[in-house]
Amino acid sequence: MNLGFDISGILSEDEAEKLFEETPPAPPETETEEKEPENEPPAEEPEKTPEEVGEEENEKGEDTVPSDGDGSSPNVYSSIASALKNDGIFPDFEDSELESVQTPEDFAELFEKAISSRLDAVHKRINDAMNNGMSPDRVRSYEQTLGYLNQINDEAISAEGEEGDNLRRQLLYNDLVNRGYTQEKAQKEIEKSFRAGTDVEDAKDALEALTKFYEEGYQKEQDAAKKQAETIRENQKKQARDFKKLVLEDELKLGDTKLDKRTCQRIYDAVATPVHKDPDSGQLLTEVQKYQKEHPLEFLKQLGMWFVLTDGGKNIDGFTKDKVKSEKNKSIRELASKINTTSIRETGSLHRSGWNGEDKNDILLSDDWQVGSM
Repeated sequence: MNLGFDISGILSEDEAEKLFEETPPAPPETETEEKEPENEPPAEEPEKTPEEVGEEENEKGEDTVPSDGDGSSPNVYSSIASALKNDGIFPDFEDSELESVQTPEDFAELFEKAISSRLDAVHKRINDAMNNGMSPDRVRSYEQTLGYLNQINDEAISAEGEEGDNLRRQLLYNDLVNRGYTQEKAQKEIEKSFRAGTDVEDAKDALEALTKFYEEGYQKEQDAAKKQAETIRENQKKQARDFKKLVLEDELKLGDTKLDKRTCQRIYDAVATPVHKDPDSGQLLTEVQKYQKEHPLEFLKQLGMWFVLTDGGKNIDGFTKDKVKSEKNKSIRELASKINTTSIRETGSLHRSGWNGEDKNDILLSDDWQVGSM
């Protein structure tokens, strides 16, 4: 049984990762400036040249980031990107691309482009397909087909003998079938090509058509998978917003009992905020997900028990009904016992209370007083 509790859309991957970044403690503030002596005017300092001023500021460790011509500081991300280009890390980017890097997201995207540019054609194609959400099996199938087609050269197609004939027939047949020919009609066209002596050129054309056919099919499936993945992500974001509003903004009740804001926040955090990073998979888990992963059967038991006892969250009678009923029956039994063991006079009144103890000086403190015992 695989009961997944997936709420990964509630927090983005970047937001979740930030929860596990350690923030270094701020250094304690220390007084570095000496107080001027009271009632003494400050000593006059000789004027300094601009060069001396610049050297003094550098010695003090003050920020000396160069500014733009209008006096504003350059964007730190574009500056780093330009520095990396000068060091040979981003050699393929134009200056205009580097200047457009203004945010952390822009910088991350630039890095991804740099990595992709260093992959060969096959690895880049696989990387794009997997990032677009295409299934590994489909990627493998297309890669195997394109890999086979790409290794066929003109020499192999022109080869004489049975091996060359079989290769040309295979290429012609697959191309014709892809174009909508039936098996019988495809075989007739192949024989016609061999009788006419055009089978080598026809096979070369078929190879080109097949390569284009599978490349376009590959791209279409990637586009479809990418579109589906984007739709899923948008739905997850909407569900995340709706869930947060439902728990933290709307009135949250268990039956008729309204939950306070602190409890609502705890509920939201338990479901939406990662608190654990799986050391094996690196997956970020919330408190609920962590409990489910570590105690799957207990999780199912608790979930089923809560659902039944609250009637799906509609009331809390299931938690109190049996106890109230038990206490009520106990009180009725005790009352019936008192009534059945109490003597009643002919007039309908009870006998006076009697005492069975021995020490009559402590009769008010004795536990031996009984109704109707005399």
